[in-house]
Amino acid sequence: MKHIRTIVVDDEPAARARIARLLEQDAEMELVAECRNGMEAIEAVNKHRPDLIFLDVQMPQLNGIETLDRIESDRKPFVIFVTAYDQYALKAFDRNAVDYLLKPYDDDRFFSSLEKAKKHIEMKLSSKLTGKLMDLMREHMHAHSEYTEQFTIRDKGREYKVNADDIIYLRAEGNYLCLQLKERNHLYRMTMNAVESELDPARFLRIHRSFIVNTAHIRNTRYSGNNEFIFSMANGERIVSGRSYKEQIAKALQEQSV
Repeated sequence: MKHIRTIVVDDEPAARARIARLLEQDAEMELVAECRNGMEAIEAVNKHRPDLIFLDVQMPQLNGIETLDRIESDRKPFVIFVTAYDQYALKAFDRNAVDYLLKPYDDDRFFSSLEKAKKHIEMKLSSKLTGKLMDLMREHMHAHSEYTEQFTIRDKGREYKVNADDIIYLRAEGNYLCLQLKERNHLYRMTMNAVESELDPARFLRIHRSFIVNTAHIRNTRYSGNNEFIFSMANGERIVSGRSYKEQIAKALQEQSV
């Protein structure tokens, strides 16, 4: 594991010094700041982006709970609360604290808490790595795909890139297509027949002469009778299929369920 960037926050110099000495015994730990109060802690978190913070609860001006609440959510490190008062334990765990060190604690209890924090950090790093690998795989697949993965929209002198994966459905509007996204839509000059041949059939399904849906954004499909299916889409819209498309829709749904 890489060095774990750590901050110690306590208004008592002796308490900070003890934690610093204990951290020195672990080669994976890197102490990047010592803080005397909550305001210093918030500044240090913003500056150093630590992985872990040892945070005293009872401090003047801002206590440890209030300090943690003021740290922006995307910058919050893992937290081990350190205090002589056990009445704050419930509030600490409500804020997803890794552990709660009750003073006075011995060295074994400290290192047990530290190991727990290291496991949390390792799991977070592993999750981030998995996400990055998945993104790289998707980019690689798209780069080598024979199908269209991105549409370039030009509107009033501006250019927009629309990823095919983000399209909920495509609707024909004369010589244009309406590309429906979650929050907005774009008009794209192309016919329905032409775009159908450019889209990956494993992800896009023609259900009507005027509609192609992205199967990843289908929330529910129901056969309503009379050779028609009703598709409930991720944006809350419902689309009724064309009767002449019944066979290919049924085949596609069967293949997806296998």
